[in-house]
Amino acid sequence: MKNKKSRSGFTLVELLVVIAIIGVLVGLLLPAVQAAREAARRMQCSNNMKQIGLGLHNYHSSYKSLPFAWGGTRPPNNSPGYSALSQVLPFIEQSALHEQIDFAKPLTDPVNSAARLTEVHTFRCPSDLDNPQPQTGGATNYMANVGSQHIWQDPLLQDGPFIRARQLKFRDVLDGLSNTAAFAERMLTDGSNGMISVESDVFLGSGDPLTPDDAIRLCYETDVDNLATQFPIFMGAPWINGQHVYLHVDVPNRRSCGFYPTKATMPASSRHVGGAHMLRCDGSVTFVTESVNIKLWRAIGTRAGGETLESEL
Repeated sequence: MKNKKSRSGFTLVELLVVIAIIGVLVGLLLPAVQAAREAARRMQCSNNMKQIGLGLHNYHSSYKSLPFAWGGTRPPNNSPGYSALSQVLPFIEQSALHEQIDFAKPLTDPVNSAARLTEVHTFRCPSDLDNPQPQTGGATNYMANVGSQHIWQDPLLQDGPFIRARQLKFRDVLDGLSNTAAFAERMLTDGSNGMISVESDVFLGSGDPLTPDDAIRLCYETDVDNLATQFPIFMGAPWINGQHVYLHVDVPNRRSCGFYPTKATMPASSRHVGGAHMLRCDGSVTFVTESVNIKLWRAIGTRAGGETLESEL
């Protein structure tokens, strides 16, 4: 008679222990995977800005000037004109898209609808959310620096390298190309006036700030829990619109406020942890922490302020 071999197996306790161990391993692995993905997204974001920087230099080589930040043909109501990004398209391998734009007509003209609605991957940081209002137009996370002043629509006070309706040259950047910001990141707003996203929305500040510091103070006194204080603006789209710029009034990842009719804070921002990317006029890209000294941050926001940068960003 053959002896029957006994079969070994897991007890219930052993099975539960194995499941618990697998759960712990997955819990340890997921943050590492997410961190690796964010590192890749952050690198792609930086590379996009380098492409824009290269495009700006090639534009300057061709036209002996930088693009304007807010120019071209504007509708009768004087709404914003074309963006700097719209002008560098041929220099970032987007000549076909550039040819679709009729710069002799307002950007809101139906002839420009196809271009306006196009999403350009080079203009988007993969760490940010999807465009919440694609019907508004293709979005961008990269915005031109118009300077350190809170009165952002007056070209006489715009002290950055990109100003309204005027094209500057590299020789106008007296502080040095490596000491002057050209572009920086800004996250898209949520596209809804029915919900509050403090980190990305723009709020309607009360009062009339007289200085950049005053603008910051009034912005942080604003009740952001009140939907009535949400500024009726969708920052980030369309990229063809020159209204999408940023300021060096406050350091990155701080609150954004607008003050009627022409004042704002509008800092750089991103969904990266701890700061945002900045493109210098020399074409290099730097990750700037949100704890950067505000005096240094404002200094690198001006093209000819004559400041001495006492430390590196």
